[in-house]
Amino acid sequence: MKKRALAAGLLALILAAPTAEAKAPIAITNLAPTLSINFTGGDQVSAMAQGAGAIYLTGTVESATPLLLTSQTLGGSDGFLVALSTNSSRVWDLRLGTSGDDVATSIYVDLIGNIWVAGASAVSASTPAPGLNRLTVWEVNSAGQLINTYVRDVPEADVPTSIVAKGANFLLQGITSKAGSATFAATLNPAAKIGSLNYSSAKLPAASIIKSTSSALYGWQSYVTSVAIKGVIGIALHQKTTVLAKYGIKDKALKTINSVTGSPMALQYQSGTGVVLLTQGKGYFLTIVHTK
Repeated sequence: MKKRALAAGLLALILAAPTAEAKAPIAITNLAPTLSINFTGGDQVSAMAQGAGAIYLTGTVESATPLLLTSQTLGGSDGFLVALSTNSSRVWDLRLGTSGDDVATSIYVDLIGNIWVAGASAVSASTPAPGLNRLTVWEVNSAGQLINTYVRDVPEADVPTSIVAKGANFLLQGITSKAGSATFAATLNPAAKIGSLNYSSAKLPAASIIKSTSSALYGWQSYVTSVAIKGVIGIALHQKTTVLAKYGIKDKALKTINSVTGSPMALQYQSGTGVVLLTQGKGYFLTIVHTK
């Protein structure tokens, strides 16, 4: 009986002892935004990019003196481009457009540090504008100087939602008001012009999780959840929470998790700056995590 009791006691100790695979739960912590931008009226941030040690924001403004901008108004609504330091202070800003209505909606930084901002413009400067039926791309250098403007007039409103490099050219994609179509795609040849638009009835997919990689070891994700996350404590149930999570690329294990303000719009990493998350709520928010 004593031997059986001793064996049972040892078994209980073994079962109760933590194994090498057991991990303590991770508590979610709040990460305050590094920069809050409380635009008003029709002012809005549309996209973010990083490059040449700067953080770039682009969007559209209607007010004469919005936050972050010091340049003079050009017309009814202006596209804009703002360069921020790695600590989110303004370095320079530039308004983009004509004396009519213009919007800036997407951004890309090329390998030499030039910034490509895609948007749309009204062909006529009349008020009210007849529509944003001029596809427009502005090329700006890292000092904030406008280098080139590329345009293509179209019979309907075509507004880009992305611009990316494709070989020596750029690929534009966006939404359209063309009857029977939902989206368009076009190629920009920097040595020539914006090519013909190809239309499609297929809608552009909306990402529920945005991702970025900070090194060969770690990746980052941002998304909205209202349910519990396995291995995480402190998430309020039945309440939408935007999280910024760091995980191991090889082991897929969660390393840290934070709650952040707003809903995710863009997440990028740049060496020397770190991970930068753009979110939108009652305003726009930049959350910067400086990493090695």
